[in-house]
Amino acid sequence: MKYATVNPCNNELLKEFPFSSYPDLNVSANAFNNWRKLTVEQRGEQLKKVAALLEKNKQTYARLITLEMGKPLREAEYEVNKTISAFDYYIQRAPEFLKPEVIASNASKSYVRFEPMGIVFSIMPWNFPFWQVFRFAIPTLIAGNVTILKHAPNVPQCAIAIENLFKEAGFEEGVFRQFFLTNEDAGKLIADPRIVGISFTGSDATGSLLAAQAGRSIKKCVMELGGNDAFIVLHDADLDFTVQGAVKSRSINSGQSCNGAKRFIVVESVAEVFTQKLVKAVSELNVGNPEEEITQIGPLARKDLQQKVLQQIDDTVKQGAVPHYGKTIPNETGNYVSPVVLTNVKPGMRAFEEEIFGPVWSVITVKNESEAIETANHSVYGLGASVWTSDKTKAESMVSELQAGNVFINDIVKSDPRLPFGGVKRSGFGRELSEYGLKEFVNIKTVYIN
Repeated sequence: MKYATVNPCNNELLKEFPFSSYPDLNVSANAFNNWRKLTVEQRGEQLKKVAALLEKNKQTYARLITLEMGKPLREAEYEVNKTISAFDYYIQRAPEFLKPEVIASNASKSYVRFEPMGIVFSIMPWNFPFWQVFRFAIPTLIAGNVTILKHAPNVPQCAIAIENLFKEAGFEEGVFRQFFLTNEDAGKLIADPRIVGISFTGSDATGSLLAAQAGRSIKKCVMELGGNDAFIVLHDADLDFTVQGAVKSRSINSGQSCNGAKRFIVVESVAEVFTQKLVKAVSELNVGNPEEEITQIGPLARKDLQQKVLQQIDDTVKQGAVPHYGKTIPNETGNYVSPVVLTNVKPGMRAFEEEIFGPVWSVITVKNESEAIETANHSVYGLGASVWTSDKTKAESMVSELQAGNVFINDIVKSDPRLPFGGVKRSGFGRELSEYGLKEFVNIKTVYIN
């Protein structure tokens, strides 16, 4: 796929970019030798400069996000603000996280050091083009590593803007670099012995290929992949509050979020009322130009993504689901999908089995709590799950039964710099964010003195 900016509202080609030449890894290696010698606090002071520039120009970056991938502008603004919060968190906490840890043993002295590894290669997605890059890059860099970024081909100007932030902040060339790489050159990088690790966020199909490549080269990797998150509604849930959560979780980024709820599993005693309220709420969502303040659902990021979602909806309806459509799409040239609630969804249907990356609410009715857990776990994915109930004790008792990397009670699944984020099964392995994410790409070195 070519690197190009294509307006998702009308599919107008705005700008194309040529592929980059293969990176000179000596530049990155030299930068690593200097960057690793700085203290954690010194690296934090450098990163503060990037955060300040991001804060200063956040409206510009938000509009760039909206231009390239169609996110409603107010959500793009939120994305940039959330990115800034990750800087604050790691600059404050990393010195403590990376401090050597003394461990009592038979030695006269024994402890664990957390040391940088080298050049980490990141392959990042288009759906959160700033947040996804920085939630990997900030902890990786403050730990003393350097990185090379291959961003998604449909957000090239976001990639350039991110690299320019580091240049303007005065970073040595090679600490953070981005390239418009072919898939072939990306494969060569993964195999190159100077690359010490790979972080990927994207589909499970691509993640499987990249993890296999990393495995052949014995490279550490973190895979944050797709999700088909369960949103479990129990009989005692506050339905008005729960419907608000259901709409928010699925409509974020026009439904293009890996941790957005996708399967709405509702016990039968409240299924009819919940569904009525949900259909009404979804029908009121505004679909339109993402630059307008009233817009809640913008276009999908690419034409091929729109066509896939429309086919998934059509196939699920043919399999027996009942569609309840919201507002119609504003034009035929953009990548719009009308919001839709699918009822009578059952295992085996595409909307149940597959991740749908669009504004589609799939409602599944179950008899009771135990069937809800069984249905939630009936998936190849295991990124997140949420439970909605007035009985928090019961909800907590369900946590250990749910096969997911994140379980939220009476709130939507979301990433937070203070908490680890990642999944199980085909949703990937490894963790981003928090202290756990910081230590994914460090050498956890044991020191033993007799």
